[in-house]
Amino acid sequence: MDGTFLSFPSGEIHRMPVPDEACCHGSIDNWLFLMNNDGWCSLMNPFSKAMLQLPKLATIWHREMRNAYPGNPLLYKLAVPSFLNVSPDSLVAVLIMDEEFHSALCICQPPIPTDTIRKLSDDNIHDVVFFNGKLYAITSTKLFLLEIADSHKRKSKISSIKCIIGSVNYPRMAYQPTSNRYLKACWNYLVESGGRLLLVVRLAGILLPLREHNVLQHARTLYFEVFEADLTTDSCCRWRREDCIYFTCDYARAYPAPDPLHDSGVFNMRNGTITPLLPETTVVRRVGERCPTWFFPSEAM
Repeated sequence: MDGTFLSFPSGEIHRMPVPDEACCHGSIDNWLFLMNNDGWCSLMNPFSKAMLQLPKLATIWHREMRNAYPGNPLLYKLAVPSFLNVSPDSLVAVLIMDEEFHSALCICQPPIPTDTIRKLSDDNIHDVVFFNGKLYAITSTKLFLLEIADSHKRKSKISSIKCIIGSVNYPRMAYQPTSNRYLKACWNYLVESGGRLLLVVRLAGILLPLREHNVLQHARTLYFEVFEADLTTDSCCRWRREDCIYFTCDYARAYPAPDPLHDSGVFNMRNGTITPLLPETTVVRRVGERCPTWFFPSEAM
């Protein structure tokens, strides 16, 4: 990444310097998640230049996997309970995944990792988010609440894990293929929006027959479903929201397409249509081998 940022929908280009020895692997709010060549990780605010040191997260993932899987993690999802700062009490949760979605969750008090877990109910963790100061995690079917408390020497540890929604009863997907031309794939995302905890299910189609190992490079987003978690009762998640979803391709990080905006767009929940993020005449050049990430500046650019 060379510090190039695009504004949507205008396509205006902004440039902010990123350290030469670092690559950007993601972001949270107005902080960029960077990884150095030696494996050390950090968060950088490109406006204030503040830095927050993180541990070697890839090393933590390999340790949790006990070297059972080859390769390296590709996806890092960060979550914080409130607006991030550089105080000693900062808390960061990092979900680390490889291309086959083997995951480990690391709790950090930068720069120290204080706790890690690998699975919940023998299932991989798909996403995590803080909601009302509490950490939630979603697997393929279940929603969990992970309580975090200070333990010995004020180190933050996961003190309890509770399944609060035992199964998510997905309604019938709006997209129903009429032939066997597509292989379906789904990804789950947890989102805090407007004071509500939402589960966003992304449905993608992969054209059959499968002729290459890097099948996800040819996937295309077909539809989204959104459910709201009712945390006041034992009822299952319910779909209530009608809005737009801005999305990028975050599932094929091992095989980045020449177009950095490959399988990106705006999904309209009201009519089920997908429109491009930028006008079709706009050409965006890929820099490096990383997938795009969202960045939300706290001040004007």
